[in-house]
Amino acid sequence: MLGRAVGLPDSRADKVLGTVDLEQAARRRVKGYSLGMRQRLGIAGALLGDPELLILDEPANGLDPEGVRWLRDFLRALASEGRTVLVSSHVLSEVAQTADQVLIINRGRLVIESSLQALTARVGGSVRVRTPRPDQLQEALRREHLDATREDRTLYVRGADSDRVGEIAFAAGIALHELATDGSSLEEIFLELTSEAGA
Repeated sequence: MLGRAVGLPDSRADKVLGTVDLEQAARRRVKGYSLGMRQRLGIAGALLGDPELLILDEPANGLDPEGVRWLRDFLRALASEGRTVLVSSHVLSEVAQTADQVLIINRGRLVIESSLQALTARVGGSVRVRTPRPDQLQEALRREHLDATREDRTLYVRGADSDRVGEIAFAAGIALHELATDGSSLEEIFLELTSEAGA
């Protein structure tokens, strides 16, 4: 019905129902759909016009773990096609696994806009780096005015992102076995930034 209302052929509706894995339920009455199926149907409706910008509000609501995984992969696939996908959600652990860019809004005001990686590294995060030469890497980092705490062969570096730490190690000829960002959780960051904004 939605497609017909805007002059789209039935084949377009069939295509988007297939895209969201609802083709088997296409002839069933919507009132018999589970909440998760209704979420998928809503996404299919939003895709009817083949939009470049897709805005979704709490799209994971009602999805089982398999459905949440499907949604995450689906949204990333849409973004990889060059579309902009804007997701509004209070389930911040899921946002952290899906989003590249984060906007935190508190009481109608924009608190911060940042890449997820930069945000988690900046707010209480560190870079975890494991190397067979931790003493040499720690010294190379000191020369660049970066402090690192050490646990065995693993260093935790604050004040730099993983790209910078990797470049320093490369310039010093030091092999790395692991290089990862250990940021604060998005929930912790949200609470910290919104409490600061309210102060």
